[in-house]
Amino acid sequence: MKLRSLTHTALLLSIVLIGLSQSTLADDDYIEARRLQDSGEILPLQTLLEKIKPAFTGKVLEIELEKEKGQIVYEVEILGKDGIVREIYINARTGEILSIKEDD
Repeated sequence: MKLRSLTHTALLLSIVLIGLSQSTLADDDYIEARRLQDSGEILPLQTLLEKIKPAFTGKVLEIELEKEKGQIVYEVEILGKDGIVREIYINARTGEILSIKEDD
């Protein structure tokens, strides 16, 4: 189940933290992410972006909050400085990087 993209406000955090620009995000995911964060079910997006910042610099293209195999996952799509688009899947509760996929 996808919970759509996060809001523009959430992306602004990533722009500041990773030094990037632009995005399109939906209000529904932001509201759901905020609810889950306030209840302690997930870590703040800012915390997770800080964790991946040293290894993944570039432009954030999209952030989605998803439920996969019973766990809540952030999918962060980044266009790296090397020109490669990577999807980084992060456990929203623990901050663990679950997988990294390169787009073809």
